[in-house]
Amino acid sequence: MKSDQDLMLAALGIMLLLLIAGCVQEARQPVVKMVLGTQPTAHNSPVWIAESKGYFQEEGLKVEIREFTSGQAALQNMLNTKGIDLATAAQTPVIYNSFRRNDYAIIGSLVYSDKDLNILARQDKGIKAAEDLKGKTIGITTGTSSHFFLCLFLTNHQMELSDVKMVDLEPARLSEVLIQGKVDAIVTWEPYIYQARKILGDKALLFPNQGLFREEVYFIARKDYLKDQAEASKRFLRAIEKGEAFILKNRKEAKEIVSKRLKIEIGVVNATWDDLIFRLYLDQSILVSLEDHARWAIINRLTDKEKVPNYLDYIHTETLQAVKPGAVSIAGR
Repeated sequence: MKSDQDLMLAALGIMLLLLIAGCVQEARQPVVKMVLGTQPTAHNSPVWIAESKGYFQEEGLKVEIREFTSGQAALQNMLNTKGIDLATAAQTPVIYNSFRRNDYAIIGSLVYSDKDLNILARQDKGIKAAEDLKGKTIGITTGTSSHFFLCLFLTNHQMELSDVKMVDLEPARLSEVLIQGKVDAIVTWEPYIYQARKILGDKALLFPNQGLFREEVYFIARKDYLKDQAEASKRFLRAIEKGEAFILKNRKEAKEIVSKRLKIEIGVVNATWDDLIFRLYLDQSILVSLEDHARWAIINRLTDKEKVPNYLDYIHTETLQAVKPGAVSIAGR
């Protein structure tokens, strides 16, 4: 009798173990492959943290990161190449494409700054004040925030884009040509301003942003991807949210991770870190910023369109709403 009871208990134990194992297997998320196109700058620090700390893996993702020279290049490749699922880019590339297509959407803003984008000029080129930029050769990256900021800056000093000669270059080339004296000034973001300023020393003259323009960097995806990979998109933003939380709680280690990942001196990271505000969100300011950019493009005839698109069609709130509900506050959504 005792033997039969022992056999029954053993059988029940085995059944319980099998049941638990089955539940664990069912709960385990299948690994989803994802390709992210992004720029190797500190703006994307939550991405580098999520990569370094294994947050993508924790969310059942295998994320391949492809690096581009600018957000504009990353977005263009995502829109025109099926192999890229998500991209990071600022406002200007988003609005440029919005005049031609509406098959993509912002799923979250990861960082903003009103100090990161600046103008750096050479004093030995006769530039001592903003007005001295008139007639000078200025390096920018067309179709990016540097193009938009230059226009704002010139307007703020009673000048127009036609008052300067613009040279279109990739961001990493801008500091190089300024140092070589091939241009008189450049408009770009960090770390390129810091690097050129350090080498030029007293020859450099910085015209700071001073709140004239708030740069925002977004996560962007094609709408068909968001429909087909809704769960994977949520996992991605959860991993980014973990990266953001790590940055807030582990400032020193976060900077060290970013410095190592981008292969730039820790001094560069330290000098520019506080200019970046890392926050995963979607709010009304994004709509306002996109509309302002679109009006600028129309006024300056950078597009043949005459109407500002409805940017509610370019913001997808459902994914972030599911991951971080309090981070979404857009009228009409």
